Amino acid sequence: MTANAAPPATPARVDVISIQSQVVYGCVGNNAALPVLREAGYRAVAVPTVVLSNTPHYPSLYGGAVPAEWFEGLLQGLWDRGVVAQARAIVCGYLGNPAQADLLARWLPRVRQARPGLPVFIDPVLGDSNDGLYVDAGLVEQYRKLLVPLADGMTPNHFELETLAGRPLATLDEVIAAARGLIAQGPRWVVATSAAPRASAQGALQLVVVTRDDAVVVSHPEIAIPPSVHGTGDVFMAAMAAGVL
Repeated sequence: MTANAAPPATPARVDVISIQSQVVYGCVGNNAALPVLREAGYRAVAVPTVVLSNTPHYPSLYGGAVPAEWFEGLLQGLWDRGVVAQARAIVCGYLGNPAQADLLARWLPRVRQARPGLPVFIDPVLGDSNDGLYVDAGLVEQYRKLLVPLADGMTPNHFELETLAGRPLATLDEVIAAARGLIAQGPRWVVATSAAPRASAQGALQLVVVTRDDAVVVSHPEIAIPPSVHGTGDVFMAAMAAGVL
């Protein structure tokens, strides 16, 4: 595509690159994360991995994954516009297919080489206890082998941590051990949400903040919401990224 006008002399400020799903109707992915980042005072740009008419819990659904060629071009455009050179963090969420994971696994090391201190926060969106796995099964192994080593921080829910670990996690000690298994591959911290639900008190949920040498358990009231409501994890990751910044 050829531009008709000269670009501005100074690129617009961008703090966060948010790479995740986008829907026309609903609040998941970028629709959920960007308001949180902006409320915290950060400017974010959205890179869609899928563009859908709505979340997939309605009788109709239109759209789909961003084609690999487009996705690669969207990432390249961040270089062309100088966004990578000035961003303060990258947030990665829902991926539309394994091809996007491959492209991201090639793009992030390039970013790391140019910006060694730029943090990468990855929410390994794979599924949840209500719906099970709701992405291409091939993405599980790609997260394990390609993307976990590229993360500075991760926010899996309990189902996702079990999926990445490849085993059930009944207790908080098992959750912490699984989180440290991820940390051994690269991340500096893992925050596991809805951790060890069978070990939680009645009416409460637990999240566990895990580093190589420490683990902190935080309990909070469980809020009853319909199983079809999604986006909480996307909001949580955006809040975590904003807090770290």
